[in-house]
Parts: sequence; structure tokens; C-alpha cells
Amino acid sequence: MVTVVDCFNFFKDFGTNEMLIDRNLSDLEGDYRTIVNLLTDQIEFANVIILNKTDLVDSETVGILKASIQKLNPGAKIITSQFSKVDPKEILNTKLFDFEEAQISAGWQKELEGGEHTPETEEYGISSFVFRSQKPFHPERFWKYLNDDYPSGVIRSKGLFWIASRPNDAINFSQAGGSSRVEKAGVWWASMSYKERTNYQSFADNQEYIESKWDKKWGDRMNEFVFIGQDLEKEKMISELEECLLNEREKSIYAASNKGFRDPFPKEI
Repeated sequence: MVTVVDCFNFFKDFGTNEMLIDRNLSDLEGDYRTIVNLLTDQIEFANVIILNKTDLVDSETVGILKASIQKLNPGAKIITSQFSKVDPKEILNTKLFDFEEAQISAGWQKELEGGEHTPETEEYGISSFVFRSQKPFHPERFWKYLNDDYPSGVIRSKGLFWIASRPNDAINFSQAGGSSRVEKAGVWWASMSYKERTNYQSFADNQEYIESKWDKKWGDRMNEFVFIGQDLEKEKMISELEECLLNEREKSIYAASNKGFRDPFPKEI
């Protein structure tokens, strides 16, 4: 699976929140995909990535692009080119593609598994880390962080979280460049009684693993985010995210009633 990256236009396209239909790149009805999400999907899924138009940018830009793409897809083979001139042997009949491997090749997935932090990416300030906590986010503070205080250096982020006003809901967060999205992923096992949980085959198949991570207070509820970016201030970001969690006083409010929090997140997620 080969994808081509336009070195000259990549950062401009990656920083936009335009949709494909905004540039007449799709004539499918109801196709509301953003350009940056399509770019990211292609990079994370491919196993051979060609950086084209390297003659139109300086070596520093090529280095940053290589390091960024290596973080987005650590296992991909990266080839540089001008005018799309590539040795056919590099891309044809290589027998490199494995569908199952491609489904788990994204850098954020590898980071969750404890991925390696290579000197090649760190040379250009490209780094990644995982934030985890079982305490709920305060809905207003976390909404403000995502919309007003989110670091501009984050290239890619993916995560699952919960907010105190919606204790049953597991919510997905996905961000790539200038585009971000939140949507409901499902419900936590802790939102059901034990008897209800055992009616689900997915619980029975994974019961030992689920219960190994079970917290007496929060159950299986969990915030888990991967952040990939340039010049990330990891400790500062962790501190800011922790500030968005419920404090001790607010945990008492939550224990009494989770309805004591104003919730600015869209109702439909």
C-alpha cells in the first residue's frame, strides 16, 4: 500500500479544517471528510510512503516531515523523490503489505503498546507520550482546554475519555492537524450491573483483562490519550490535563449527584 506525500503543500493541508467538498475533491453525497483526516488515514495505513517534491523545500523541512511521518506510522518504509521518480522495484511486487498489520500500524496504537522513541524523530523535536487517569474530567474545564488551550504543536492525538456529567458514556477524541472530533464510543461496563455485563459475549471473552484493570471507585472508566507533536511540553501538558480532572471537592459533588456539573459538550455525542 503506497501513499504519496506532497512535501511542498503538506503542512498547509495538514493545518486546515477544510473538507474534501470545499475543494471539489469529492462528489459523493454526504461526504464530510476533512482533508487532514484523509491525509492522516492514508499515512497511518500505508506501508510505503513517498515524500515527493523534495526539491521544492529545504532539507530541514524534509527532515521534519520524515520524523513526523515516522511517528505517525513507525513501520512504514519512507522514500524521497522529485517529480515522482521512484525505482519501480521499491513499490511493485514487494509483497510487503499485510492487511492485519496495516490495521494496527498507526503510531498512536504503537505508543499505547509502549512504542520506541527513536533519536531520528527527537532530533527534530518530534515526540509522543501517553496520558492516563481514571478520574473523570470536569466537563467545563476539559471543554475549555480542548477548544481554547490545546497546544498548537500537537500533530496527532487519539483517545478515550469520560466526563463527570456523563458517567455512563465512553467518548472518543480524535485530532489530526487542524481537525478534531469527539463522538460517543459506547458505554462503560461499570454502567451496568454484573449480571447485565455477563450477558455480553465480549465481556465474557475479556473478563479477566477487564477486571484486572477494575478500580473500586471508577470501575473500568478510563481517560487514555496519545499525543504526537513537535516541541511538546510534556510535563506542562500533563499538569494542564490533571487540572481538568475533578478535584477533591468536586469528587464529593460527583459522589452525591453527577448532575451538579454544567456540560458544554454537544448532546448528540
